[in-house]
Amino acid sequence: MIVDVIIPAYNEADHFRQLEERLLEPLRSVDRDWEFRVYLVVNDDSTDESPELADELAERCEEVRVVHRTVDPGFGNALKHGFVESDGDVVVPFMADYSDDPFDIPKLVDEIENGYDFVYGSRFAPGGTVEGYSPLKLFYNRSFNNLVRLLFGVRERDITNAFSAYRRTVISSIGPENIDSESFDITAELPLRAHIKGFRSTEVPVSWRSREAGVSKLNATRKGPLYVKRLLEQFVVGNAAAMRDLTESVTSQSKSRLLSSVVFGIVILLVLLSISGMNSVFDILRNANPAWIAVAAAAYLGSFVIRTWRWRVLLRTSGHLASRGGVFRSILAGWFINFLVPARGGDILRGLALKTTEDVPFSVGTGTIVIARIFDMLVLALGLFAVSLLFVDSRYTIYLGVGAVGLAAVMLAGLGAVYYFGDWVSDRFEHWIADIRESIRAVREALQESATNPFGLSLAFLLSIPVWVLEASTLFFTARALSLSIPPAPVVAAGIAAFVSQAVPVTPAGIGTFEATITAVLSLSGVEQNVGTSLSILDHFMRLAVVYLFGAVSVVHIGFRSRTYFRKKRRESNTSPVE
Repeated sequence: MIVDVIIPAYNEADHFRQLEERLLEPLRSVDRDWEFRVYLVVNDDSTDESPELADELAERCEEVRVVHRTVDPGFGNALKHGFVESDGDVVVPFMADYSDDPFDIPKLVDEIENGYDFVYGSRFAPGGTVEGYSPLKLFYNRSFNNLVRLLFGVRERDITNAFSAYRRTVISSIGPENIDSESFDITAELPLRAHIKGFRSTEVPVSWRSREAGVSKLNATRKGPLYVKRLLEQFVVGNAAAMRDLTESVTSQSKSRLLSSVVFGIVILLVLLSISGMNSVFDILRNANPAWIAVAAAAYLGSFVIRTWRWRVLLRTSGHLASRGGVFRSILAGWFINFLVPARGGDILRGLALKTTEDVPFSVGTGTIVIARIFDMLVLALGLFAVSLLFVDSRYTIYLGVGAVGLAAVMLAGLGAVYYFGDWVSDRFEHWIADIRESIRAVREALQESATNPFGLSLAFLLSIPVWVLEASTLFFTARALSLSIPPAPVVAAGIAAFVSQAVPVTPAGIGTFEATITAVLSLSGVEQNVGTSLSILDHFMRLAVVYLFGAVSVVHIGFRSRTYFRKKRRESNTSPVE
């Protein structure tokens, strides 16, 4: 293996005089089975002796190569030039002022040999050290890096540290000519492009100290807007790629069918507004209390926390483990897609997200989702029966409760069919559906494992109760936001009825059907239509805001974390033999 160390240099004569002692000798002493070369990418517009000293070093030291540059100044352009001129298996950008520790280079390369595609040198990972970092520069660095971690779901702590190691295949895949950065913002663009392409990364702790001579070329305040620009550019590019891969994997509806369902939902909503009186509805909404809306949103978001707990319990009972964050993101991303596409594509996305980011078999993920849906329908049915018998004398709610039980029975029968008739299904359809036999086997094993843990299943069922208590409470809090005095029982009945009506998706996010169901059930308790419509619209808007905000971020995180999976899948597809 050949490791090329790339050093951009402008007015670095004082540091070039120490190159042998401070860089070459430490690298020569490394006991590794690889060869290293040092590329000095020198700006010939330097006002000191940097170009001449670089040439002298190249004549005296066999490891040193010199690249003279007279056009396109800038740290980023120098690195890109170095990438083009070098041809080693691994490239490591290194600062000319020795703020990086050369003894950390072997640690970076070791992780490349362990199978990673690029490795961050992290000053802020456990074991990393920083000396002489100004408080203002530290504030900029941590703020930007944490923003990257938030937007892209990147786990590493020091994304913008230039001192990293890249496989040649990473640089070639990105293409130096495709990198827009000309200055230090390349330290943000290059790793983010690598993440978007699905290359695997990790970090190792490194040491950093402020330069001892010369003047730093990085002005954090002046370069800050460039970093933000690169961040936003790659966020848009990466999000588009992630959404394309994920949505293509879970949706098969034609655009015309999707559009027709949206139009249908809007028509229902407009008819409802017309009947209720559009002006009176908006008069009520105009006086909504933001504080109570925030409480409703918090309760709604809390239901996803309980859902996360419940799904992790179901996964454990089936013999699989997944991180809390991974499950939470998968659930919210699934709801995000369900709120866009009326075909339960989000449930498929949830299973796919766990497969691509948590290594949980797709069939197990979707199977446990079905079990959770069964528990949901049973809890909702019990809630409807209780409300109907104790508070609201209505056949409508009883019918919905019976319907919920029926849906639970259908889903349970489906799982039973997979378990008992899986071999027959595999024999008939394995020519059309790849890996169906393996998927059914995984579902069977998960069901068998779950059956041996009744405590886990009981806990998952009991957790379904607070999920729907929180769900129903949002409608109560929304009513408080509108200063409406509606008894809790009709509100709960209306909320549960709306949830059951959405079990069979007709429109995206239940647009129209959600509002119509709540208004109809509340009217049975004497609530005026304009009041019921106002309440349902505000509650639905709050739900949409929570899901679209947190769901969009979750989709982005899953999208970026699943890039490695999709890259591997494409590579296998491209290398598979043609029959």
